[in-house]
Amino acid sequence: MSEIIDRIPTFSVSQYVGFINNLTAAVPVLVEGEISNFRDIPGRNFCYFDIKDKNAVAKCFQGFWHSKKVALENGATVKIFGNPTLQKNGSLVIDVREVFLIGDGALRKQYQELKERLEKEGLFGLEFKKEIPIFPISIGLIAGKNSSAYHDVVTEISERWGNVEIFFHGVKVQGINARKEIVQAIRYFNRRQTVDVLIVARGGGSMEDLQAFDSEDVVREIFASKIPTISAIGHEDHWTLADFVADVRAKTPTKAAQIAVPDRDEISDKLDFFSTRVKGLVQAKLSEAKINVNTLNDKLRTKIEDKLARIRQDIKFQQESLTVIVKKNIEDKRNRLENLCKMLGALNPESILKRGYGVVQKKGKRITDIDEVKVGDEISVRLQNGEIRSKIQEVRSI
Repeated sequence: MSEIIDRIPTFSVSQYVGFINNLTAAVPVLVEGEISNFRDIPGRNFCYFDIKDKNAVAKCFQGFWHSKKVALENGATVKIFGNPTLQKNGSLVIDVREVFLIGDGALRKQYQELKERLEKEGLFGLEFKKEIPIFPISIGLIAGKNSSAYHDVVTEISERWGNVEIFFHGVKVQGINARKEIVQAIRYFNRRQTVDVLIVARGGGSMEDLQAFDSEDVVREIFASKIPTISAIGHEDHWTLADFVADVRAKTPTKAAQIAVPDRDEISDKLDFFSTRVKGLVQAKLSEAKINVNTLNDKLRTKIEDKLARIRQDIKFQQESLTVIVKKNIEDKRNRLENLCKMLGALNPESILKRGYGVVQKKGKRITDIDEVKVGDEISVRLQNGEIRSKIQEVRSI
C-alpha cells in the first residue's frame, strides 16, 4: 500500500484547487436547479445567485459583458451554462455564460416583458416592414441542418417555382448556441451573401424550445436586416418575437416558401387569362375604332360635299356678278369708244375738207405759217375732191 502511495503525487491545497480548475475549465457544464439568494447589484454589470436542488447548492456569478441578462427571481427553475471553478476556500462557483428559464410561467413572463419593451421602441412597427419581391432570383434559408423545415422549404420552392437559387445556412435552432448561430447567419447574408429574400425557419416546438427566437439579440438582428425576412417558426398558437419583427410571418416553413415564390401554374393561368382578355379588349377597341372611322368618314364626306356645294354656289354667284360687271364695263367702253370715234371723226382732215377747208402744201410739206412761203413759190391746195396747184402772187399778214 505504501508503495502505491509513494507513486501518487502530493499536492498542496492550492495546487490541488488549481489542478481541479484545470480539469473543469475545459469542460463547460449545463446545470438545472432552483434560484436562491439572487443579488442584482444596482449600477453593476453582474449579479450573484445560488442554484440548488434538494441535496446540494452551487454558487453562481454572471457577468453581463459576455452574456445576456435574464430577469431572474428566487424560486425560478433554470438551466445555467458555464464553467465551474473551485475557490481557494473549497466552495464551488459557476461562471455563468447563459441562463435558460424552464417552465411556461417564467418563460411567458420574460417573453411579455421583452415584447412590451421592444414594442415601445418601435421594432414591430408596420412602417419598417419591407416588401417581399414577387419574383426573387435568390433566397437565403436559415434552418436546422437536415431538418424537416429545410426540406419543406426547398421542396415547396422547387415544386412551386423552381427558377430560383437557394443559399442555405445551417444553424442550431434550440439549445445553448442556437441564438448566437442564428444571429451570425443573418449577419452573413447581409454582409457576404446578398439574396432577394431571407427565410428563418423551424418546425415548431414548445415555448422552451423556441427561446432562441424569443431572444432580444435575434429580434434586433432581424430588425437590422436589409434583406426582406420571412419568419417560419412553425408554431400555430405562439407568435415568437421573431415573428413580430419579421417583415412577414408564415405559419409553417411550407407557407413561407409559398410566400417567397409564386406558383408557376398560377402565373401561367393568369398570363393566359390576361392574354385572352387583352386580345378581346384589343379586338373590341379595333371594332370601335373602325366604327368611329366610318362615322368620321361619313361626317367628313358630308361636310366636304356641303363645303363644295357652298363653293360652287359662291363661284356661280361670283361668275354672275363678274359677267354683269364685265358687260357693264364693255358697254361703258363701247360708249366711250363711240364718243371718241365721233370726236376723232370731227377732227379728221377729211371731215374738215368736206366743210370747205383745204390743206396747203409746198413741195409735199404742209404749210402752217405765212413765213414758210414767199411770192413766186408754187403751192398745192388739197380740197375734198381734188387738188389745186398755184403760184403765190402776194404774201400778206393778217
